Amino acid sequence: MRTFIKKAFFLLMLAGIFFYVADGFGMEAKQRLAIIKGLKLKGIVGENNKGLLEFKTGDKSAQTVVDEENTERGKVYGDVARKNGTSVAAVGAQRAAQIAKEESAGCWIQDADGNWKKK
Repeated sequence: MRTFIKKAFFLLMLAGIFFYVADGFGMEAKQRLAIIKGLKLKGIVGENNKGLLEFKTGDKSAQTVVDEENTERGKVYGDVARKNGTSVAAVGAQRAAQIAKEESAGCWIQDADGNWKKK
């Protein structure tokens, strides 16, 4: 009985650590997305036709945040491409079209031909 209690306690402790770490990563992503939303609304960054963020002004004070987001998106696009037997470029372009439809008014969007416009 004592061994069972020790094992149960150990498993609960591991589960708690897992959820603590997972929540920490979720907060980081949430914070990054909140910053990006602000950058978009200010016209500093836009969504290009590859499904990535791109600077529209000379203000690159958030370069690290934008780079992190683009890196994460690239990883996801790569995973989706491998699972579906397509290219990362195709996944990015498809995601860019989806983002363009869902994006808030006033944000920069690059169309398939490479032209930038505010939504």
